[in-house]
Amino acid sequence: MSGGAEQADILSVLAVVKERWKVVKKIGGGGFGEIYEALDQLTRASVALKVESAQQPKQVLKMEVAVLKKLQGKDHVCRFVGCGRNDRFNYVVMELQGRNLADLRRSMTRGTFSISTTLRLGRQILEAIESIHSVGFLHRDIKPSNFAMGRFPSTCRTCYMLDFGLARQFTNSCQEVRPPRPVAGFRGTVRYASVNAHKNKEMGRHDDLWSLFYMLVEFLVGQLPWRKIKDKEHVGKLKETYDHRLMLKHLPAEFSVFLDHISSLDYFTKPDYQLLMSVFDNSMKTYNVVENDPYDWERTGTDGTLTINASATTPQHHTRLTPAHMAMANASLIPGDLLRENTDEVLQDEQLSDGENNPVPDRLPGSPVLPLRHQEADVWEELDRNRNRIRTAVWKYHFIHGAPRCWLTWQSLYHITRPRSKSEPTPLLHVIPTLPLPFLSLSIITID
Repeated sequence: MSGGAEQADILSVLAVVKERWKVVKKIGGGGFGEIYEALDQLTRASVALKVESAQQPKQVLKMEVAVLKKLQGKDHVCRFVGCGRNDRFNYVVMELQGRNLADLRRSMTRGTFSISTTLRLGRQILEAIESIHSVGFLHRDIKPSNFAMGRFPSTCRTCYMLDFGLARQFTNSCQEVRPPRPVAGFRGTVRYASVNAHKNKEMGRHDDLWSLFYMLVEFLVGQLPWRKIKDKEHVGKLKETYDHRLMLKHLPAEFSVFLDHISSLDYFTKPDYQLLMSVFDNSMKTYNVVENDPYDWERTGTDGTLTINASATTPQHHTRLTPAHMAMANASLIPGDLLRENTDEVLQDEQLSDGENNPVPDRLPGSPVLPLRHQEADVWEELDRNRNRIRTAVWKYHFIHGAPRCWLTWQSLYHITRPRSKSEPTPLLHVIPTLPLPFLSLSIITID
């Protein structure tokens, strides 16, 4: 990105794309594109709208659309809504997700996830990586901000893979692995990129898995050894000489199998995904991790109180989307980049045309706007709203009754919400959020 004057946004708030998607607000952007939250006026659902200028030399939305379409129906993939282009910009519309894993980790008290949360997230991310590899593509920018939790009660415990603009097809039309280019150029994000990426080598399936390994270490430790180093070449040299087995001390013992396996892989070798999955499964057994345990951002405190970290309730309800447009700021443009990134078959049918790419969803008979599918509440917005409501109520109670301290526990929640006789005192709170228990947005509220 240049250090010059900021360019005007491609779209403005309230702008309407294709007479259907109305821009609500901008939620991300960089030198290669922008992303907005928009309202689908046909279904009344919130969606993510990615746009890139039609004049910019490096067009990546075509790849985003191609991969997103191939992955439809698989777990951990956003639903494709539509795409198109005009004289000013190209765009793609997809399902909007909740908070991304980078923001969620930073919101934790120590900036780390627990073993339980790390193992279950890692398992889902591995499933997502296997899915994209199964359709013949590499992601090439695996990092925490490219994974987000769902927005609804039915999806808020599912982790979704984002941003396919840097993806590359590694198979040909016969599903054979394509020959690697002698020089490929750097792709990805410096902190999580593999040694191969730093060496400008052709990336393979194992390079996505190296990025996952780095993510897991950061989840548990809060940082990586090269966190404070800005220079890409310096980071690459450190990774190349670093004894990665030192990182195993932060991970369950079973992860020596994970590290040994990805270290043994080369560009052509298919990873043993089941072996890697067994590492997560066995670790979960060792640490008595149950799949439906609360994640760290849903968890109750050790004294039984419900907790929510204040820094997790910023207005960032959506993933801080770092589209491939922004990741490209880390790319090294060298002669090897002039060679085709993907086979002709991938993009030849992707015209970003409005007609065939914007299917009209099913609607209720006689209704031009109501979708058949019931629109669920956004758990992250409800979490923030209810947290503020309860905090206000507790403060009012403190000042009215002079209470020195008020702790909201599961037991006190029952006391507050159970049916009362007319002779009983007025309850502290009149309204308790009607969300699934993990998303009751209560804090350990200490009032001195």
